[in-house]
Amino acid sequence: MGRSEDSDDVTPTLIQSVQRALRLVEAVADLDERAQAKQLARSLGLSLSTTYHLLRTLTFEGYLERRDDGRYLLGPELTRVARAGAPQSLKLVEQERLWAMLILRKRQYSVRSCQ
Repeated sequence: MGRSEDSDDVTPTLIQSVQRALRLVEAVADLDERAQAKQLARSLGLSLSTTYHLLRTLTFEGYLERRDDGRYLLGPELTRVARAGAPQSLKLVEQERLWAMLILRKRQYSVRSCQ
């Protein structure tokens, strides 16, 4: 994190090209396989050349795929990254499910023992 010269406020140092690339990936996801470069550039307020450079880089790295008709979709590397983060959240969901099952079984057992 960077500090501004004039104050004690902490301001983050952000890389604009990374922000643009992430917005581009989000836009491709939102358009659900209908994303074309011109449409993406317009919707994000980017120049067409910047959009093409970002698309080419993201495609090369596997985060996006380019179809033969020029449309873009999410790529396998993005799926791999998403799945890598999933085990932590899945563990929490699984734990919550197990607790719910245990509570339900305990209630069922309590009801049966009272009858």
